[in-house]
Amino acid sequence: MATETFINQVAKTFGPSTKLGDDEYEKLSSLIQIFNVDLEDLFLEWESYNVAEVQQDLELNMTTLIQFHEYLQKKLANNKLTPKSVHVMKDGSGRKPLSKRAVNNNSPATPHTKKRKFDSSEPELSSPAHYESANNTFTTSPIKPSTGSHTLLETLNPELEVINNLSSESSSNPIKLTANFDPAKFKFRTMQMKLLESADVLDDQIDSVAQLYQEYNKTEQQFGNPCLSSQFDILCCGRIVPDSPMYDSETLNSNSLFLETSRLSGIGQRVPLGLSKLAGFSFFPGQIVVLKGRNPTGKQFVVEEVMTLPQLGTPVSSRSELEEYNQLQDGHGLKIVVASGPYSNSNKLQYSKLEGLVEKINNEIQPNVVILNGPFIDLTNKDVEEGRFNFSRDQLPKNLDDVFRLLITPILRKVDSKIQVVLFPSLKDSCVNHCSYPQDSFDRKKFQLPKNIKVFPNPSSFAVNEVLIGSSNLDLFKDLKEVFKQDEKLSKNRFERVIDHIFQQRRYYPVIPGSIARTSEHDISHLTNGAAGENLNGVSVGGSSLETPYLGLTELGNSLPDVLILPSELKVFAKVVNDVVVINPGSFIRPSRSINSEDGTYAVLSITGPKVEALDGTNVEQVEGDSELFHHNVYKRCRVDIYTS
Repeated sequence: MATETFINQVAKTFGPSTKLGDDEYEKLSSLIQIFNVDLEDLFLEWESYNVAEVQQDLELNMTTLIQFHEYLQKKLANNKLTPKSVHVMKDGSGRKPLSKRAVNNNSPATPHTKKRKFDSSEPELSSPAHYESANNTFTTSPIKPSTGSHTLLETLNPELEVINNLSSESSSNPIKLTANFDPAKFKFRTMQMKLLESADVLDDQIDSVAQLYQEYNKTEQQFGNPCLSSQFDILCCGRIVPDSPMYDSETLNSNSLFLETSRLSGIGQRVPLGLSKLAGFSFFPGQIVVLKGRNPTGKQFVVEEVMTLPQLGTPVSSRSELEEYNQLQDGHGLKIVVASGPYSNSNKLQYSKLEGLVEKINNEIQPNVVILNGPFIDLTNKDVEEGRFNFSRDQLPKNLDDVFRLLITPILRKVDSKIQVVLFPSLKDSCVNHCSYPQDSFDRKKFQLPKNIKVFPNPSSFAVNEVLIGSSNLDLFKDLKEVFKQDEKLSKNRFERVIDHIFQQRRYYPVIPGSIARTSEHDISHLTNGAAGENLNGVSVGGSSLETPYLGLTELGNSLPDVLILPSELKVFAKVVNDVVVINPGSFIRPSRSINSEDGTYAVLSITGPKVEALDGTNVEQVEGDSELFHHNVYKRCRVDIYTS
């Protein structure tokens, strides 16, 4: 039965003459819950339905409400009805994420054994000797880069054997590929951001972190407003922001950082931060932090301590699942190839190198899965920019989608049909509807791609058998501008610190606001005043281009992945950070001024099959207190080989 408050709200919104029965009120209430809108927005949709759809003034009753419900369902299916809040689908694969470390205030940003506590007396937080990894932690005998194609450069966990999986005689691929996202949520329309919706999402990020911290840390210390004068220490939660939106690596320093509060915790005010009392720190714009300190003058919040945020757990699988996967693989394990675009020299459209990789995949590597990150038809390619395409007269493309279908699709069709191929778009791709992040997937039917090719949104996570893989095709390592002061708790390796920020922030791309790509001669100060288009020639938006109301789709979910793929133009690497295998496969063909240069890299993963009977600690590990659940421990049984392209 409807409450009196709800009845009054309906009368106020739909008009005082509205008199409904209990069934009608219940139907209205259910529509609000189903479509995740408030009563006022529902009334606007009702008005739109009357004016545009039925073109008459309908009476509000059960019959018309049922028809209205069907109208909203069709509108939602056509992506024209946008719910107010967007939440990422967490754990669509049905896994039960379980934390090995519910709260680990001293968790280092580099791999250690599960029960080993951080020792501040250690001289350096680099990977231990048995974790061979990039950036001075690879194999002790350095391998000199070679100009030859498919030459091994570096190896993570070289003591593990390379998996030899598929053969030409095998008729099937022994894997289960499970998507861990809802593709319908990426079908939103871009370039329609509303200020209040963006503000709600940004505020919710701060408030949810404050709530999460309080749930995991039962402390008497109260959360307060850092903008108000206080003579005693308080806890506060907010977002690190620069003093100017036009910041760069030179102007961003410890004296230019502010803390932005949410509307709930501090009516959205900002306060300068005093960091002189901190022994070490690593901050970046957009970072959500919980700080301990005080504001004695009302003009600056003096930080005493940066509180450690609760860590995500690692995914687990049941004994029966692991035994099923091991039997499916016949004990061989998994083999995965990872490459990231561009796949052509930046001065021409020529894909012979990609064709060579496909031939290598079919005849020699023979993996279970191939993960290809865009861009495929790169917007910054000189031929694309100038419209120079060499096609025969009977194959002249009408648009860039046709260019993809004529150039890329034939190459992808050559991949053995037994091998599963996963395509991720890039913000530089010319053939995808979304030019902002998060980004919808490619249109598989439009490009006439075969059934063994899957198209996933950017970012997203998916499982290959028991291995949970997260992938975000956006160069965070370039875009994240860090204010850093070294101490014994922080890694000296910048890549490790950035990866640790991803895990702590629980988002694939935690930087806000987005960076701006420019050269030294470009003056971008006029951007804040709404510059005319002709004044913006040569100035382009940077790596982020964030679709702020939908940032919920960029969250990691409720557990860390087993493997995290983060393509970047910077140094190629494979690392183990917080028990996660993190890989930057590098660019398949690096940008170059030379029209003949096609140097680049790609990665090959060999993952030993899960063996629940193994008790030597090198394979899966039983969850403490539950004999039927196991941590995957992929970082112990995954070999990563990085090759030249």
